[in-house]
Amino acid sequence: MRVSLFPETALGSDMDALLLRSLQSYVIDTFGGARWQKVCLGADLGVMSFEPMLRYEPGTADRIAEVAADVLGRPFDAIWEDVGIHLVTNPEREGIRRLLRFGGVTFADFLYSLEEMPGRARLAMPDLELPEVTLIDLGEDRFELRCQSHLRATQRVLVGLLTAMADDYGALCLIEAQADYRTSISILDRRHAAARRFDLALPGK
Repeated sequence: MRVSLFPETALGSDMDALLLRSLQSYVIDTFGGARWQKVCLGADLGVMSFEPMLRYEPGTADRIAEVAADVLGRPFDAIWEDVGIHLVTNPEREGIRRLLRFGGVTFADFLYSLEEMPGRARLAMPDLELPEVTLIDLGEDRFELRCQSHLRATQRVLVGLLTAMADDYGALCLIEAQADYRTSISILDRRHAAARRFDLALPGK
């Protein structure tokens, strides 16, 4: 079993920056720039925009999400699950969906590929440090995904991402966050609906 190690400095980790940028995109795309400004003002931030390659104070992403939950009237966990869904379903970020769909033909194939995802992401961004994940096959289309993180957001973003990918593959699944960084996944119907179209070649190639 692999244990996640998160390189942190006084300026935070890669995950803080990535989650901050993803939260910013989700709020602006879904609720508008005025709501995001209200979140930033409520969090007493000195900036209105975050960059994924910069470093921010550890825990900033979770702190700002708590403010966003108040501003948007949504639970903290729901905010981060929505961020995970947004990462997959937003047409302007098709590259993320494509990276994930290269994991396999079926949703189960995709789950098996998740352990390779941090390494594949580093091929595109060598300095990127993503949390390691471990998938445990419990049999009968039941799985447990383990992803330890210092950020409360990480597990809920994964739940949202997995939910969106299940829909992308047309699979009916029950996905639930559990204690100790564990997420349970039950595939109830592998062919519940038609999968979204996916071509290996980019459009126009």
